[in-house]
Amino acid sequence: MTNPSSINSSLNRSISRRDFLAGLAALGILGQQQLEAFAAQVDPVSGSERSILVIQLNGGNDGINTIIPYGNGAYYDARPKIAIKQADVLHIDDKVGFHPSLTAFQEFYKQGKLAVIQGVGYPEPNRSHFRSIEIWQTAQPEIIGDSGWLGRYLDHLSISQSSNRVVKASIEPGKEKIAMLAVNVDPLLPKSLLARKVAVPSVSDVQAFRFKVDPLYQSDRALQLEAFNDIYNNFEDSRPVVKKLRTSGLEANRASERLLDLVKGHKTTVKYPDGKLGSSLKFIAQMVSGGIGAKVYTLGYDGFDTHAGELRTQTNLLAGLGKSLNAFQEDLKQHGCEDKVMVLIFSEFGRRVAENGGGGTDHGTAGPCFVFGGGVKGGLYGQYPSLTELDHGDLKFNVDFRTVYATILDRWLGADSREVLGKNFENLDFC
Repeated sequence: MTNPSSINSSLNRSISRRDFLAGLAALGILGQQQLEAFAAQVDPVSGSERSILVIQLNGGNDGINTIIPYGNGAYYDARPKIAIKQADVLHIDDKVGFHPSLTAFQEFYKQGKLAVIQGVGYPEPNRSHFRSIEIWQTAQPEIIGDSGWLGRYLDHLSISQSSNRVVKASIEPGKEKIAMLAVNVDPLLPKSLLARKVAVPSVSDVQAFRFKVDPLYQSDRALQLEAFNDIYNNFEDSRPVVKKLRTSGLEANRASERLLDLVKGHKTTVKYPDGKLGSSLKFIAQMVSGGIGAKVYTLGYDGFDTHAGELRTQTNLLAGLGKSLNAFQEDLKQHGCEDKVMVLIFSEFGRRVAENGGGGTDHGTAGPCFVFGGGVKGGLYGQYPSLTELDHGDLKFNVDFRTVYATILDRWLGADSREVLGKNFENLDFC
């Protein structure tokens, strides 16, 4: 069985701080396009403060036990051991409801801040973790894409802003304005963020996202950083590539130091759950409230490949998801940012309708996804797929996932989804 936590490793690449600074030193290797990509991370951005946070539930979440069709007897027939009892379901209406551990989602729904999109998938579904993740991240089911849907959005954004970007980051110490178009809060960059003109940093540990010094001389860190800045400040060369190299190095260092200050200065009374998800969402809240200007944040949440022991595993995972998002929303609210971030939650595929012999479910196809935030028009969208009219034991999708992407691009981010997705997809009404 594939380890879900390692699924992304063969598909993704990481752009670490070390790689960034090492690349800056490679004067004879980097070309103008690559240098402009790096510089895009630290140039101020303008426009709307709206952003999107994309959370991927890695492994294939069982959507049938997440949005539970408790009013349908076929559900209990197909899952005699792992079905959730009717009395435990958190009702949405008289047909479907939330998993009992998703009390936070039920409250979001009551507040009108959560859209539940049912039966999301794509034509000719693929049950491979690797390929299905790639399809969702590139939004290109028909081909092996070489860029991500968010990466293409960032490329278009960087082009549209290039003529308007007239304010440069201040070089006066302590007054630098951090601005990154996107941040991945994981060690590995998802393919969704692969772009041609914009390089996105992966910052899984903010303490490590800083100038790297010689490990033999850690006590001289300040001197080494001062030497780096002196060299780059005093290096005179009229060639555009060299000028971009110099600017990128100086601004990247200032941005990384300012990011550390931002995190240290963030004050909140909110208690996040222990674990990676909680700490990652806290870091994102710090960046949002600190005004780094990112339009996109991405984050993975592992463990959803529930071939066995699903009841306990999924209960714990969904509880962690709900509690962490509740803390995130409260933190943003404390800082007046609750309406600035829209959260998209999806998994690469759902699970089969029938349970297996190990107290779990096997790889399936369609499933629900969730869109959450102050700018969301909450409710149920799409139709719950039939549990009896199946495609080789799997649910038939009724909402193309690119419709969800198009809605977010067009209505929330103010982009042209056709330019990003390659063709028109109808918009839903959740924002």
